[in-house]
Amino acid sequence: MNYKYVLWDFDGTLADSLNMMLTIFNDAAHRHGFATIEDPEKFRDKTIHQFIKACGIPLWKVPKLLSESIASAKDLMPDVNMFPGIPETLSALRLAGRSMGIVTTNAEANVRICLRAHDVESHFDRVIDRTGLLGKPRALKRALKTLGARPAESVYIGDEVRDIEAGRKVGIHVAAVTWGLNSADALRSRAPDHLLEHPEEMLGWLNA
Repeated sequence: MNYKYVLWDFDGTLADSLNMMLTIFNDAAHRHGFATIEDPEKFRDKTIHQFIKACGIPLWKVPKLLSESIASAKDLMPDVNMFPGIPETLSALRLAGRSMGIVTTNAEANVRICLRAHDVESHFDRVIDRTGLLGKPRALKRALKTLGARPAESVYIGDEVRDIEAGRKVGIHVAAVTWGLNSADALRSRAPDHLLEHPEEMLGWLNA
């Protein structure tokens, strides 16, 4: 699809950061006394609300834990790679004149560490960060406004059920990728506009 504006989630979509996130989560679990994750595959079909409940995390603790996790990620970001083929895809899209942005729960400073390491920082017109677990619809609206984009000519690409739900709320096209947090079945159940199973598919699909 020849979308003029491409908005990306970061962790699990562009960046192969799930192992880092698992390490940070389990460290926090030990400190705060809730369940650690030993087998991440068991959680791939769960929504964020189901995940929080399964781990026994009190809802009032979630904002603090999220803030702590983002702070902990800073020192680990230099070791985070992008998924194979993603840097080349981003470069090709930018060369073709696409306008791109990132909408993420992570911090912009953390994101830019990874973007700089892969020489793609200049490809993005805007990074909307620290959306919180439920704030992506508002952040997507902000990104569209900043880029001067209409929902009909834009797509948001993410790896979680909540990315699909956020896109639906603002009327933007949504593509889900299966190499991140949620499983293909979980993503498919929310009926994204597109479902991509390999990073190498990305460029061909966006240029179709």
